Amino acid sequence: MKPSIIKLRKFLLFFTVLVITVGGVNEPLYSQVNMAVKDYPESLLSHIASWNNKQTAKKKRPDTYIVIDQRAFYNNIRLIKTELLHKRTKLMVVIKSDAYGHGLEMLGNVAVLAEADYLGITENPSLKIMKKMKISIPIMRLRLASNQELLTVHSNPDLYGEVEEMVGNIQMAELLSKIGKEQGRSIKIHLNLNAGGMSRNGFDLNVPKIKKQLVSLIKLKHIQVVGIMTHFPNADASNLDETRSALATFNTQAAWIVDNTKLNRRNILLHVANTSTTLRLPEAHLDMVRVGSLNFGEKLEKEAPDALQQLMSVYSKVGQINFYPKGSTVGYGSNYILQRDSYLANIPIGMANGIPRDLIEVLIGGKRYSTVGNMSMNTTMVDITDGWEEITSGDEVVIFGKQKQDEIRVEDHWLSTISDVHMFIGQLNHNARFSKLLTID
Repeated sequence: MKPSIIKLRKFLLFFTVLVITVGGVNEPLYSQVNMAVKDYPESLLSHIASWNNKQTAKKKRPDTYIVIDQRAFYNNIRLIKTELLHKRTKLMVVIKSDAYGHGLEMLGNVAVLAEADYLGITENPSLKIMKKMKISIPIMRLRLASNQELLTVHSNPDLYGEVEEMVGNIQMAELLSKIGKEQGRSIKIHLNLNAGGMSRNGFDLNVPKIKKQLVSLIKLKHIQVVGIMTHFPNADASNLDETRSALATFNTQAAWIVDNTKLNRRNILLHVANTSTTLRLPEAHLDMVRVGSLNFGEKLEKEAPDALQQLMSVYSKVGQINFYPKGSTVGYGSNYILQRDSYLANIPIGMANGIPRDLIEVLIGGKRYSTVGNMSMNTTMVDITDGWEEITSGDEVVIFGKQKQDEIRVEDHWLSTISDVHMFIGQLNHNARFSKLLTID
């Protein structure tokens, strides 16, 4: 077995035995989710059934395809709301970038059914999709939009619906005020402060003129301030002192804004916590948290609940099986040498599908087999020497997901950066993405 695999498994085993402590609740594990189909709300079952009815049957799907578990998404959101948050704290489910590549149309209304309080997006096309979906809860953009994006959306509410905008400078506020006047309505905004130190989207209250601008901004007509926020760049650091200091700065600055304007604090949402902050700093939950990766079952922080369920499963099939003698080299670069006579299976999936070059292993027949050699654009080689007699062309291969009693999770391959995970998911072929059938558990 590769040393890297042994090291990774020991690392994951270490984390599975940690006692999770979040928000003052000390339990060895979060409650497991073992709901039968009949126990879910009828509205959710109807939503999933409609997806099942319009999809290609499993036997007619392409050799490589993706399954998204909508019930797992529902379960994860319910877990976050009931076990991580106080009842008074709202949950924004972040579904930007096509729901992190999982499918906005497939999951948007599931979040609503799971009682998310807000949805977070970034792109205008997402708003057009959500308008057609008739999303019934508030939607907020988690990025400073360009002037053209603002004009396009807020001048065409019949196409894009309503979105609450993040505002980080006076010019944006003035433009939105002008658009609101032309439309005869008020546009809701969230003031983004640079208290967290991102220097990306926020007002920096250390600059005296910025404070004056904020006072002037509040007086603008046809905009309505409904939130004050910031974002922490180092909430995943081992030492949270910097983030705690930034939280104190935010609280002071938000209080200054409320005290020096006519804002009614009861009508303002204070929110600063992303996924890492939500898990690791309960005092930062405030009025609302903004959770992304956790909803999708990605356990990228050691504090993540054990009961989180991975939404995405990636399947392929065994192409052909060939025999190669000891000493043969495998793949481009010839840097992998077979140490024994071997049977290798080629799998029709590769870099073009977004699969990482350093994919370690796959599941075939419920057993793990190691990949060998450098991955090609459309082919991955797997050493099946220890089980080749039981494997034939066309057998199911699990890249990520469950097969029999085993499961390969996304973070088994990426523990370092969340961006790699989302890049992988986003590159997968959306035309080969299916909702998990209700009859499959």
